Amino acid sequence: MAKAIRHRGPDWSGNFVANDTILAHERLSIVGVDSGAQPLVNDDGTLALAVNGEIYNHRILRKGLKNPYSFKTHSDCEVIIPLYLEHGVDTPKFLDGMFSWVLFDKKENRVVAARDPIGITSFYQGWSSQTPGAVYFASELKSLHPVCDKIMNFPPGHVYDSKTNTTTRYFEPKWWDPTNVPSTPVDYKLIRESLEKSVRKRLMAEVPYGVLLSGGLDSSLVAAIAQRETQRQQELSSHPVANGVDGVSSNSGLIGIDDSNELSTASPMPQTLRLRWKWPNSSAQSIMLSLLRWKTASTPSPTSSII
Repeated sequence: MAKAIRHRGPDWSGNFVANDTILAHERLSIVGVDSGAQPLVNDDGTLALAVNGEIYNHRILRKGLKNPYSFKTHSDCEVIIPLYLEHGVDTPKFLDGMFSWVLFDKKENRVVAARDPIGITSFYQGWSSQTPGAVYFASELKSLHPVCDKIMNFPPGHVYDSKTNTTTRYFEPKWWDPTNVPSTPVDYKLIRESLEKSVRKRLMAEVPYGVLLSGGLDSSLVAAIAQRETQRQQELSSHPVANGVDGVSSNSGLIGIDDSNELSTASPMPQTLRLRWKWPNSSAQSIMLSLLRWKTASTPSPTSSII
């Protein structure tokens, strides 16, 4: 099953086996590059965790733990283990990030699985009539197809608990209530601050990152904020936070068909923001060939995170 999605993680392949539970992980290193191999395990080996995602508030969560915990890595995901020790199945309520994860509690022979509030990361759950009582989880359908005869898209904002064999919603924002209509006027300063904060917290990667420019206002704003924040971080630190060249600290990519309006509006942005940029071969023929690679996803996705 793990081999079927090895393309997702070229940096490490790991597994954990205990009781009747197996966790396997294919890692793409982003945070805690040198020490974050998964599955992550606590000191006595009673808790094991496999995560796909990023936890943006992991530093705050580490500082806010009620009980001391001996961290083994610098991985942003490891904080989920001590959070589980303190909050159990309510753990995902405290996480700010994009994630899907499975945690195994050996003492209770319990499996807990969760997905981020809006389903940025892909996550599937499956069952097999050949192994009644067993539950399977994976980031891609191709891992489950050979084994499971029933598969579902694990719902965003939910958490599964094998102890009760239930999947419950943990994400219940007030704005989902149609009767809860804000009466205060639009605060444009707050909107700007929120956008800047949203971009800033996503710049915690220990590897180079980039922005896809479409020529629209949204991607241009994100690129501008990302570049400014990256430069600010470099000024505060003696070590660059991204792999820059000649003062260029962020990467960008332009995607579109030759001579399209998007390319003409997006192409000035890298020079303006001093971004290192790449313009891939984007002819109609190359785009059609690229579409063939979407078979990797196995199913349509509502988000672009699969890229």
